[in-house]
Amino acid sequence: MADDILDRVRSFASRSDEQPVEETAAEPAETETAASQGAEETAMSDAKAAPQVKDGGVAEQAPPAAPSAARSGSGLGPAGIIRACPIPSGAVIFGELTSAFVDGPRLVSFLGERRHTGAIVDAGRNRVQVALLYEGAAVGLVAVGEGATRRVEALSLPAPGSGDEHQLTVLTYRPEVTLALAQLVNTPERFDRMHGSFVDLPALLSFLRREKANGAVRVTTADDAGVILLRAGEVLGAYTRHLPELDDEEVVFPLAKAGDAEVDVCVGSLTLPPPSIPVTSILV
Repeated sequence: MADDILDRVRSFASRSDEQPVEETAAEPAETETAASQGAEETAMSDAKAAPQVKDGGVAEQAPPAAPSAARSGSGLGPAGIIRACPIPSGAVIFGELTSAFVDGPRLVSFLGERRHTGAIVDAGRNRVQVALLYEGAAVGLVAVGEGATRRVEALSLPAPGSGDEHQLTVLTYRPEVTLALAQLVNTPERFDRMHGSFVDLPALLSFLRREKANGAVRVTTADDAGVILLRAGEVLGAYTRHLPELDDEEVVFPLAKAGDAEVDVCVGSLTLPPPSIPVTSILV
């Protein structure tokens, strides 16, 4: 059952790659611009207040920040359509769950109280939602459906007995993997939609290693997507939609040779604790 759910996640993400480049979010341009500016200002403020990762991937701990009631002040990326963000399989700690007898909001609260690090995947009939969690707080929220991948502000989980039955899976990741995935979801691309025909992927990774980059490199084709996760320039692991187990970077190299391959680089400063919002505020 857990494998079926992950297959559905990858299937939904595959459909999102078919979106035209010019498609934009449904929100008015003025609202999205204001939200983007607010997120950028917050990110700059967070970068000044919290220490950046030093050489070797070791970060100093920043003093706890006062909780913010507004999601726009969380430092997470603004809601809107983004490029495909497949997730690795991870270790399943709760699988084969269904909203027929599991209360989704209570499950999220349970994970928050236990400072879980990993992901919760909610697969509905026409939509898949993913929340990335780091020590019990949400560091990334993504929904896939209607042919697009969207960064969202909240999850909509059904209560037991509701008409629409969802399947729920809880995954565990290493903390550094979760942080790199959060950067993939939230960080604006430093380089985007570079055609694979002129990108030497091993050389790109060497360049990012010299820069001690934190984040991810994504390679997309018409029928697959691959991700290479980075911490201080070193590869944490790599995977593709069809090969979701974390492996070394070579698993992604064949995708970059496809005639329609596009390469995105999503890297940026890493702070600890990372930008996040309480799990109690991600439910609607």
